[in-house]
Amino acid sequence: MNVQKDIEFIILLEEMKKIQRQTKVLGCNRRENDAEHSWHVATMSMFLQNYSKFETDINKVIKMLLIHDLVEIFAGDTFAYDTSGYEDKIYRETQAMNKLKSFLPQNMAELLESLWLEFENGETNESKYANAMDRLQPMLSNLFSNDGGTWTEHKIKVSQVLKRMEPIKDFSEEIYNFIYENIQDNVKKGYLIAD
Repeated sequence: MNVQKDIEFIILLEEMKKIQRQTKVLGCNRRENDAEHSWHVATMSMFLQNYSKFETDINKVIKMLLIHDLVEIFAGDTFAYDTSGYEDKIYRETQAMNKLKSFLPQNMAELLESLWLEFENGETNESKYANAMDRLQPMLSNLFSNDGGTWTEHKIKVSQVLKRMEPIKDFSEEIYNFIYENIQDNVKKGYLIAD
């Protein structure tokens, strides 16, 4: 154990508060940061677990959601609908993970990387649930505030949103259907482009 090194990592986590995402905070005209997003999705996962089609270890889901965007400290945020940003996202985030691990003792570095890779691969029940929460949170902001939010700002089409919703459908039909109905309302309001 090395207290100095561990505290340096804790201080590094402050950078999450500086990483601006595209999503706007509900009812505000400011963009949320990565720390707010990570807290929000982790909290959502606690309260929406009863809707899940499958059993999960909720503690693992929460840990996964709290760390899933730490790589953005070095890699930056990639907007959900930015296809060109996704071209090198895996490379940037893998490099960032290696840099993050250098701040941690081996056992914690392995835990961080293991949780992050599990989230990214999306194959376990926990990672499927975590990915559904990660997709759902910004969608709720666009649906219920800010006149369509980033959908309006970036001229997003319904087909793009439906593709992003796939992990939500895998997680819960009830939540998917609720979101789907509200998407149709947003099309009528002109916040989403019908295609």
